[in-house]
Formats: sequence, structure tokens, C-alpha cells
Amino acid sequence: MSSTLAGPWAATDPSGPHGAAQELVRLRAENAALRAERARAFRYVREKTDQLLGVMGTVPLRPEELDDDTLLELDPIGILAGAFGQVLEHMHGTHRELQAAHTEIETVFDSAGVGIVVLDPSMRVVSFNRQALATVLGGNEAAAGRPCFEAVCGQDRPLGPCTFEQSLALRQPFRRTGWAHGDRRYDVCSTPLFDANGGLSRVVLTYLDITERQAAVEALAESEERYRDLFENANDLIQSVAPDGSFLYANRAWLRTLGYAREDLASLTVFDVIAPDCREHCERLFRAVISGEEVGRIEVVFTTKEGRQVLLEGTANCRFQDGRPVATRAIFRDITERRRMEAEVARAEQLESLGLLAGGIAHDFNNLLTAILGNVSLARLRSGPDGAVAANLQEAEKAVARAQDLARQLLTFSRGGAPVRKETSVGEIIAESARFALSGSRTGSLLDLEPGLWSAEVDAAQIGQVLQNLVLNADQSMPAGGHIRVEAINEELPAGNAFLLPPGPYVRVSVADQGMGIRPEDAGRVFDPYFTTKPGGSGLGLTTAYSIVQRHGGHLSFESQPGFGTVFHVHLPATGRTASPAPPCAEVFTRGGGRVLLMDDEEMIRLAAGDMLEFLGYRVETAPGGAQALDKYREALAEGDPFDAVILDLTVPGGMGGTQTVERLRELDPGVRAVASTGYSHDPVMADHRAYGFRAAVPKPYRMDALASILEALLAEERA
Repeated sequence: MSSTLAGPWAATDPSGPHGAAQELVRLRAENAALRAERARAFRYVREKTDQLLGVMGTVPLRPEELDDDTLLELDPIGILAGAFGQVLEHMHGTHRELQAAHTEIETVFDSAGVGIVVLDPSMRVVSFNRQALATVLGGNEAAAGRPCFEAVCGQDRPLGPCTFEQSLALRQPFRRTGWAHGDRRYDVCSTPLFDANGGLSRVVLTYLDITERQAAVEALAESEERYRDLFENANDLIQSVAPDGSFLYANRAWLRTLGYAREDLASLTVFDVIAPDCREHCERLFRAVISGEEVGRIEVVFTTKEGRQVLLEGTANCRFQDGRPVATRAIFRDITERRRMEAEVARAEQLESLGLLAGGIAHDFNNLLTAILGNVSLARLRSGPDGAVAANLQEAEKAVARAQDLARQLLTFSRGGAPVRKETSVGEIIAESARFALSGSRTGSLLDLEPGLWSAEVDAAQIGQVLQNLVLNADQSMPAGGHIRVEAINEELPAGNAFLLPPGPYVRVSVADQGMGIRPEDAGRVFDPYFTTKPGGSGLGLTTAYSIVQRHGGHLSFESQPGFGTVFHVHLPATGRTASPAPPCAEVFTRGGGRVLLMDDEEMIRLAAGDMLEFLGYRVETAPGGAQALDKYREALAEGDPFDAVILDLTVPGGMGGTQTVERLRELDPGVRAVASTGYSHDPVMADHRAYGFRAAVPKPYRMDALASILEALLAEERA
């Protein structure tokens, strides 16, 4: 600091008294001014130092901490200059770091896999990254400063509540999935940024292209839907079961077949639906499957919710995870009906085989009976109505009739045998059959026939046989006695009925016993030939009944519970009208006259029947086969003494039978009166003889009255 002396001292003599005093005053004033100037200088330095310390964040210096002399010694200006130099150096370092961070952020910003657009509160684009430029901004690098609805959406005004506005309203991030932009789809997330005062400063929009992912998801969903559709709509039963037996899922076919609702599965295990008789087998299969064994095609029996058993065929395997079983998967097909049909076919084949044998036996048996019956009848007529011989012969005729019934049972198996049907009162057949079957039995019976019971087109003898067999079966099932209830009612069966019968009127006949019932394990064999659980039973009674009912277009079924008896139900197609009572039979015959040709390969029949015809007053010629019959018929025509009637045996082993013979005879004489006869009383020719050129039919064995009435009617028809 420097100063210049001036004033009175410059012009006054300092050696004078006044001059010295004045000089002293001046010096004093000058000294005060210098001290004041010094104080101002120190205040200035201290104030500026405090300001700098304040800028640097340091508490200002207090006078007691730093006096003026110390302040001068410390050289605060120098210190501050040095500090500022350090500060500037630090700031330069910080700037460089910030610049590096900014570069890094920009790199990350541009390298992000999503498009990023930063908006100001007025929806104007502040910045964006490369991904956004290439996608939602369409390469428009001049998007900055433009409203986002213009730069991104290509619109001249906001499109309504967009992602930006949603996040503003919520004041938190908002996400929108599947936003469409051109042919692309995006997940858009809007995140608002706020300043220190809570005001909105920026909004960051991110655009994640999910086009491929969404397409993959949609494809996966479509694939899952296809598989779900296949799974749910499959006709096969599909199930998945956990290793502990609990159900993981089951498809609709499974639920429908077994009668369960989907919510039932939660409280159900596979062991609950396994039929008791199949439990051991099924549990062994289940253990094998969860052990990873190949079990191949399997069969199991499940029980429905209603208690019905269904037979299932299918495959099963197990899914493993980390070597541990997770779930078994099985696909089944309900083969209950198929197996039943197979059993039906097998049974039919068995019946057909038996029929071949039985038909042959019955044919020969009836031939024998024809000869026996003819001779017995003749002997009884020739012996006169009185006397012990006549009585014995009459008993013999009854025995032949019983033997004829046995032959009829065998004939029901015959191949091609058709019922000889005519409208019949089913009630009369029921009453007669029950009475006949229970004669001599200790079993009581109760007959309950619905008034106005419909008639049916049936072979009365065969249906009578069915009812006799059922009543006998019921009687035999109660060795200690009991009661049999035979009930018959009219019943209209709808379409799609449980018996698979055509809709329409039926007569249902039920035969109920009080026996021990049928064991479940025997239920499938009840109608099998030779199957019986009764001591001394033949095993043919129910088989015969089954065959007869089927040939009549009906259905034979049963209900049984062990210990509570059995009920057999017969459904017979009915006429829907009530039958008139049959007139009483008249056991009379009349003698005739004329010439009859009898053709049969059995000599004993030719002899017996010839005698019967001669006894009835006819002149008889016989022939052992068709060729001989043709010759005799031709000769008779040539001689002018033709035959009035011809009785032709339908079956001639190794020769021309009746069917072929009558065709040849009709060529010779279109008016030939031919009668068909055979031991195969169920031969289809017998059921529809006129279709084959015959005028009448008489099954073997025939009685005298039957032979007489047929010839009488035949010749009377011609005379009329």
C-alpha cells in the first residue's frame, strides 16, 4: 500500500511552532485516514474470503478465529486461489466423468432392445433411441420437438386415453400389451418422471416388439386348443392319474362313460372306479406302469357311478421327472358292447354248429317217430276203442308226443329253421306252458296277465317251449320250493331302447323266482350251451329259449341279485291288438277217397304212412325218391289215372328231395296237389310252403287226424 503527503505541510515551514503543530495535526489526520483505509481493506479481504468460503461450503471465518495480522500472514487470497485451482481441477475431473457417463448412457440408450421415446409434459418428443427411430418413428430423425401422436401415431391430434395419458392419470407406470403399429405388435410401458417439487418433468415410453412372441403365443394357444379339442372330443376315454391314484384330469368321454361330473374327480381315485373283480389285475398293472414297465395293450374293468361295469381296452404309460414317476396316462376304449356282440356271435356260431347236429338227429328221430306213431295209431284204431291194448297204445301215442317235444327242442338249433308263425294269444301259451311245466312240482305259481294282452305272430310251439324252459329253470332254482310269478303286460318300446329292438308294440313276459339268484361271475354264461349250475341240468334250456326268442325278433334278458332270486324278461313283437280266444280243437277225422303218391326215403315211413292212408280210404303208391316219384306220376298221367295228391319228403339224402321234385311235377302237371313233409319241422319250406309250389305241409311225425284233415282240405279245395 502507498500514500502521498499533501496539504498545508507542503507550503508551511516545519521548523516554526505553528508549523510543527499543524504538521502534527496533519499527520494525525493522515494516520487516521490510513488506518481507516487499512480497515476497509481488511474488511474487503475478509468479506470476499467469506464469500469464497461460502461458495466452497465452508463456514465464514470469525474475527476471533483470524485477526487482521494473521489474515495477512496466511495470505487467504493465495490459499483461496490454490483452493479454487483444486476445485477447478476437481470440476474438470467430474465433467470428464459426467461426459463418460453420458456417453455410456447414450450407448446403453441406443443399444437397448426396446424403442425408447422421451416426452415432455406437453407430449412433445424430447429424445429417442435408435430402436425407436427404426421402429415406431419410421426413421424420421426430425421427430424431436414434434408431438408424439404425430411423430409416432401419424395423427394430427391425440387418439384418446393412450399410454402416456394413462400413466399421467395414475402418476405411475402404465403398461399396454399388444398395441398395434402397422403390422407389428408392441408392449408399451409409460413411466412418468417427476422433479424435486413433484411436478412432471418427463415421460419415458418404451416399445417392446412382441410380434413374433405374440405370434408364437397365438400359435401355441391354437395348438393347445387343437389338442384340447382332440382331447375333450375324443371318443376314447383319456385319463391322467398321479402315482398315489388321484385323478389329474379326465376327458369328457371318460366322464360320460363312467357317469361322473368333472367336480367328482377331486375326491375320486382310480382305485374307486376299478371293478372289485378286476382290482388285483388293475393294481398290478398300475404298479407296473409307474415302475416304467411296458405293459402293451391292456384290459380293465371299471365301475360306473351307477354301479354298471364297463370293459375297457387301451394303453397306459407313465411320465417321469428326475427319475421319479409324475403321472400315468391312459387311453381306453369302451369295448363292453363289442365284447357282448362277440359273445353273441360266438354263441350264435355255437348254436349253428349244434344246430347242424341237432337237426340231423331230430330229422332221423322224427322219421322214427313217424313210423312209430303211424303204426301205433293204426294199431289203436284197429284194436277198437276198448280194452287194455287200446289203452296201452294210447299211452304210447302220448309218449311219442313227448318225444316229439324233445325233437322240437333239438330242431330249434337247426340251421335255416324258421318259426311257423301265426297270430296267437300269448296269454293262452303262457297259461298252458306254466301249467305243463309245473305239473307235479311243489312250487307254487302266480299268473298275472294284463287284461287285453296283445296277440303276437309267433310259432306257438316254440314260444310255449321258451316259457316251459323258463318256468322249469325257475322251478329248478328253488329245490326247497317257493313261488314263481309269471307276469305279462303290453309294452310300447321307444326308438333307441335298451334292448336294441325296433320301436313298436311288444308283449313282455316276466318269470320271477325266489331262488338264490345268479352269481355275477356266471352272468355272462347264462345262455351258453351246456352251461348249468344245477345238478342234473342239461344246460340247453335257456340256450334254446334264447335262440327261439331271437328268431322271433324279440329279446331275452334277466335281472338277478344273489340271494334274492332272478327275473327273466321276454320281449316278443306284438300285433298291438287283442287276440280272440282259440276255438276248441276237435279230435275227429274223416275218411277220403282218391289216389295218393307218397315219396319218402325211409321204408318204415312208406309202410306206416301207406297203411294210414289206406286206412283213411285212399289208394296209395310209394316212391323212395324224387326220380321214382316223377316216373310214377308221369305214368299215372299217361294212363289217365292221375294222382289226386302227392306227399313229398323234403329231405332225401343222395337223391332228389321234395322241393326239387315238386318243381318237376309242376312242369308235368301245373295243377299238382303236393304236400310237403319233413322231420325238419322248422324247415323254411314248411313255414312258407306255397312259395315253393306246395299246397299244404305236414311235419313229421304226423298223427292220423293231421294227415286226414290235410288231405280232406286239399281235395275239398280242388272240388270247390
